[in-house]
Amino acid sequence: MSIRRFDLASAKHMPWKNGTGSTAELVIFPAGASLEDFAWRISSATVGGHGSFSSFAGLDRSLAILSGEGLRLHTQDAAPLVLTARSQPWAFRGETTVYAELMDGEVTDFNLMSRRADWTHQLEMLDISGCQTLATVDHATVVMLYCQSGGPLTCRGQQVLTAGQGLLLDEDDANQTIELNAQTPSKLFLARLQHHTSQS
Repeated sequence: MSIRRFDLASAKHMPWKNGTGSTAELVIFPAGASLEDFAWRISSATVGGHGSFSSFAGLDRSLAILSGEGLRLHTQDAAPLVLTARSQPWAFRGETTVYAELMDGEVTDFNLMSRRADWTHQLEMLDISGCQTLATVDHATVVMLYCQSGGPLTCRGQQVLTAGQGLLLDEDDANQTIELNAQTPSKLFLARLQHHTSQS
């Protein structure tokens, strides 16, 4: 894979598993996999009404808000969670029963899912201003960078990202220092995915 670019503007649109909306599929691994057999998947969807999340048994999910006022998320035996574009991503199990309530109009979200039996992932949002170096993490199989807002954002002096664009770095690149330079203050999603057999 080496370094691979992806872009929300050219993403493939697919129906939601529960049939009530559609998702822009940014990346799926392995390429050509279906919703039943992918190892991990990165996507974005516009949520236009209240409703329940699709169930994805055996998957771990991380959800973030790209635009809009946000969601109020209801789960069993827990207080409602408010998720906005200023919040860190919410991590949860794909089989969790979740009801999403729009706070004030539609939102666009960002979703990372990985198959729990074989993969783990962590997704975080970073504020990037000027030059910044991201710390390396041992044994990351894949690193994802996605420019949520701001930019242009230069990675390693050559890959330029604007809002809605991202990079995937494979194992050789994922475990090296990542230098970023933001011409304007930017928000960046950073994900590290690890295949269990890659652990020492």
